[in-house]
Amino acid sequence: MTDTRWAAHKRRVLGAAALCLGLAAATAATAATDWQAAGTFAGARARHTTTQLSDGRVLVAGGQVGSMPRPTTQFYDPATGRWSNGPDMPGPRADHTATPLRDGTVLFAGGINGSASVTATATFDPQTNAFTDAGTMAVRRRQHTATLLADGRVLIAGGRGTSGQEGLRSAELYDPATRTWSVTGQMGGAGKRQHTATLLQDGRVLAVGGIDNGESTTAAALLYSPTDGTWAGAAPLPTPRRDHTATLLPDGRVFVAGGSDGTGALASTLLYDPAADTWTPGPTLQTARERHAAILLPDGRVLLAGGEAAGTPTAVVEIYNPAAGLSSVFAPLAEARSALGALLLHTGEVLVTGGVGAVASLQSAERLRWDVSASFNGALPDTRVRPAATLLPGGDVLVTGGSADNSQGGARDSAFRYHPATGQWTTAAAMQQRRFKHTATLLGDGRVLAVGGQNPTAPGIANVEIYDSAANTWTAVASLQYPRHGHTATLLANGNVLIAGGSDGTVGSAGVAEVFSPATSTWQPVGALQSPRTGHTATLLPDGRVLVAGGSVGNQPTGSVEIYHPATGQWSAGPSLAAARIQHTATLLPDGRVLVAGGGNNVSALASTEIYDPATNTWQATGDLQEGRAFHSATLLPDGRVLVTGGYLNAVMLASAETYDPARGVWEPAGAMPMARWAHTATVLASGQVLIAGGGTSNGSAATVLYGRSNDVPGGRRPDATSASPVLLATGGTLQLDGQRFLSDSEGSGGATSQSATHAPLVRLRRLDDGAEFWLPAQQSSATQFTARPRAPGLPAGPYLATLFTGGMASAGLPVTLLAGGAPGAPTNVTAMPGNAQVTVSWQAPATGTPPASYTVTAQPGGATCTVLAPATSCTVTGLTNGTVYTFIVTATNAGGSSSAPPTGGVAPAGGSGGGVQSVPTLSEWGVLLLAALMLLAGLRTRRLV
Repeated sequence: MTDTRWAAHKRRVLGAAALCLGLAAATAATAATDWQAAGTFAGARARHTTTQLSDGRVLVAGGQVGSMPRPTTQFYDPATGRWSNGPDMPGPRADHTATPLRDGTVLFAGGINGSASVTATATFDPQTNAFTDAGTMAVRRRQHTATLLADGRVLIAGGRGTSGQEGLRSAELYDPATRTWSVTGQMGGAGKRQHTATLLQDGRVLAVGGIDNGESTTAAALLYSPTDGTWAGAAPLPTPRRDHTATLLPDGRVFVAGGSDGTGALASTLLYDPAADTWTPGPTLQTARERHAAILLPDGRVLLAGGEAAGTPTAVVEIYNPAAGLSSVFAPLAEARSALGALLLHTGEVLVTGGVGAVASLQSAERLRWDVSASFNGALPDTRVRPAATLLPGGDVLVTGGSADNSQGGARDSAFRYHPATGQWTTAAAMQQRRFKHTATLLGDGRVLAVGGQNPTAPGIANVEIYDSAANTWTAVASLQYPRHGHTATLLANGNVLIAGGSDGTVGSAGVAEVFSPATSTWQPVGALQSPRTGHTATLLPDGRVLVAGGSVGNQPTGSVEIYHPATGQWSAGPSLAAARIQHTATLLPDGRVLVAGGGNNVSALASTEIYDPATNTWQATGDLQEGRAFHSATLLPDGRVLVTGGYLNAVMLASAETYDPARGVWEPAGAMPMARWAHTATVLASGQVLIAGGGTSNGSAATVLYGRSNDVPGGRRPDATSASPVLLATGGTLQLDGQRFLSDSEGSGGATSQSATHAPLVRLRRLDDGAEFWLPAQQSSATQFTARPRAPGLPAGPYLATLFTGGMASAGLPVTLLAGGAPGAPTNVTAMPGNAQVTVSWQAPATGTPPASYTVTAQPGGATCTVLAPATSCTVTGLTNGTVYTFIVTATNAGGSSSAPPTGGVAPAGGSGGGVQSVPTLSEWGVLLLAALMLLAGLRTRRLV
């Protein structure tokens, strides 16, 4: 039953059965995979570079319009779909290369400046948004290739030099560690430009085709060995070609497609086997093309987009499927384009930019949106309406309470955990109270706060309890001042929880707001709502305020809005919604605006939606839902769209789903759920998939649904992050992820195809409570490890999931908690009491900094240590030599770093008991040097313990 093939087959069988039983909504259309406009950037361009940065943004750099290269750059934010101006490059460039390095910077090399090829290079740092000179290459070059080698160096090969150097033989290496260039072995033959370079799985580089120094298209292929810096001949192509693409397949072969033989565009393809050093014919393309783009998709297929034939750009897109050995026509681009930029985003989508169009260079972009489909994913042990679902720090989903029949009598106390790795549900500890219409909020320390609700004995519950996911236990804490159900719970920036509105049948409970402090487990009443309400929404804004919108006031839907100010504990009136609505949804978008969708108005379910902009304090209408709905769910997807599922349209339960694209302001059909449902939960998993669970269903089934992309990732390709250290990260601390397949098996080379040469990983932090996302810039990465730069100030404290992306694929999320402060201060009042072959060292806890997690005492000479966990403030170092004088350093450590007290004066252990208390002396210069060395040693030892 646990075999993955059987599980997949079972889902297909269940899906077919559901359709036969009429459980799937016949009226809901499935969204087609298609290219969508991705906005317009400043300055038309072709022969530019398109690179995803370590902070998630995309950098479009240089290129040319007509014959004039540009120095300008543009940023694209995949989450918002917006373009913005970037800094100018050091000079105008086209036909250059851009290579993301393992430290998160990008190496720009060569190109043409309008009149000649250049030797100039620079690195771009996303953290500073600045270019820095990276030295000069030995040879002027453009139309070269750049390959990120397995050891982190960059190989620059061939290209077009000055007059008489139309196909260069030379190659150079850039070393990011020393920021220096060195010449490596020359390519054999007559040189190359407009060729391809592909990083093979064994670390060698395959250079294929191109134009040689005699201006002839060549069939020559070469292999570069990084171990000795030499080139060797490989089996030549059956026919010459240039301006083709070469893509490393997951099985290690290289797929070469299209190009030109010097007389015209080719439709032929070839497959190179490095083990056998042989070429075999591949499928014939549907459209002959050169100067196109090729992208290896997460499912192992290769997408070919654009290009030209006989000087005419094409919009035709096709996909090569290695398993079937076929190339088939795919959804076309909206605009024909050649010499375009192309990039696989971390979401698995494809972004194409600029290029030469039918008339001139383009300044438009397109984005391939994969359709969002739904499938059965097992079942909850029983049915439940209006439960609560919480994503736990480890990536599991906790579902609590709910009602069997949407009544107080059906309220449940049971809880279940969903495990994404296995797709299975297990029983969790039951709550101490039966409840539904409650809230369950993830606290900053990873526990879950369950508040209020209804049950058979109470129209409103005041009871509050906390779930510890590690211990699988519930603990009662202080009760609410006012019982309530149908309220909202919002985790504030300071870690407290705001409870607003709701009702137990009295006006008072709906009007009073209360704040829970996890530090003291107490409730504090705050300012009353100006309009008592239930069935409303509450959204934490980026500036820390809380937006409460709509709901029912006096049994009538309202459009009124209020804003809570945590600094004062007071409420103020906000701008009203255009429509009164209840049981709607409010979703915080990546740009800080809030999307309100649907809801009821006592007559029917609304299809209207509106967006609140905190910057202008105004609402603006946006595209209507394709179906009006209330009691639905709305979930922000990793690609920035919002997924809405199910709900009620008047008296009809819905199975339909749709997605909203904030960049275009439109709603489009998504894959319908296998069965209609309402008042369910929707939780974004670390993988980016959405788990739909609970709710009332059209057939009473407890089946759950999993939403995700329709193109599945084959086993063995997805990155596997197995550990994150430290799990408590303070400001200034460095996060390290360990695992395997951190460097994707996609092509790590670029050049003539305008693709960025990278297979390096990106790491994103996603808050578990509100879904806010932050990227961690890399300090260094390898196939098995990612080390981030020290945590910068400004990242909000709280629980996060760290997800690693490579090749458009996401790892499972790992729990990380960001602490509110940095490293601890140094311990104070250190004393030492000698004993028999041992010394007991005592101290007081630091008065500054964040609380320590542990203390380490180090003795010198000899380096003997002892370590205790806080809050202990003494430790005995054993194994010492009687009569030898020792000094001791006490080091306080947490995730943000460590701080040490000055060393004690000399203490000599002696046989028997006795000894005096030693004071802390003033350090000499020698002592300062000794302290620095010991701090380093203590830090290394502590790191091993963490």
